[in-house]
Amino acid sequence: MMTVSVVIATFNRARELACCLDQLRRQTFQPGDEVVVADNGSTDGTGALLARLAPKFPVPLRVVREARPGKSHAVAAAVSGCTADILAFTDDDVVVDDRWVARVHDIMEREPIDLIGGRVLPRFAARIPAWLVLKGERGFGRLASPLALLDYGETREALGPRTAIGANLIVRRAVFAAVGGYSPALGKLRGTLLSGEDHLLCERVQAAGYRAVYDPSVVVKHLVPADRLSVGYFLRWFFWSGVTHAALDAGREKGGTGRPRLRRYHVGEAARAAVTAALSAAGGGWSHAVAALTRLAFSAGYVWSSGRGHADSGPPTRRQAEAA
Repeated sequence: MMTVSVVIATFNRARELACCLDQLRRQTFQPGDEVVVADNGSTDGTGALLARLAPKFPVPLRVVREARPGKSHAVAAAVSGCTADILAFTDDDVVVDDRWVARVHDIMEREPIDLIGGRVLPRFAARIPAWLVLKGERGFGRLASPLALLDYGETREALGPRTAIGANLIVRRAVFAAVGGYSPALGKLRGTLLSGEDHLLCERVQAAGYRAVYDPSVVVKHLVPADRLSVGYFLRWFFWSGVTHAALDAGREKGGTGRPRLRRYHVGEAARAAVTAALSAAGGGWSHAVAALTRLAFSAGYVWSSGRGHADSGPPTRRQAEAA
């Protein structure tokens, strides 16, 4: 029987983490399973919470402390101490499905699958604004991404060019190690909305010949706080998504010959999106206007990052972004 390490990185979210762990302690674990929490320098009582819960937890609840800020650093520290065959990543503001761990065991023990991306459904803390349209042709559309939600439909299928997200990502530990784990140059840093570490991991896993799937039966629910339901948050997120994609494209192209063409494309896309947003707003189509503004923000982030050379030297810092 294979074993599972549930991996959680946390920073100053003691209340959310308590809910997360309360649901995890109700899971059907197997001998050898564990929960590993990486505390990334919390000062809000997270340490006391973990110390109180650990003796009563049904499996070992181990705490790893990582002083370097950033989710990728925290996850790397947690994984370095994991002992199980399977890494099951989730977030501190997530509540997993009642059979989440059991489902991970069922799939990974019986099938030749190396990485699973599961559904991430919302737990809204406030009313959904009228301009926010989550549904796409199948599952969620692109406006679900800033809220770390994921639904590609009702059918299990190859992941392909899409991404799983760290709120609900399962991977064999040997495969995670073989592809180099999460990139420390990507992932959330305090003061930024940089992302991309999940996307790059999924790319690397499949490029190395391993099998990655989307499976809608592996389900979690992600808290969506009120402060993320604003147009301003969405525009900031898509700007940083553009920065992330510029860095990813730079990593894929050794010579950089395609970068000027991509930059020109995003300059044009920003102009087209601005016109669409203005026309939609003038006609009262706020959903279409916001969607166009997010495309403008993405292209602006891409152009800014690639034009200043950050795609070569690594993602920009918060100070660099504020100075732009």
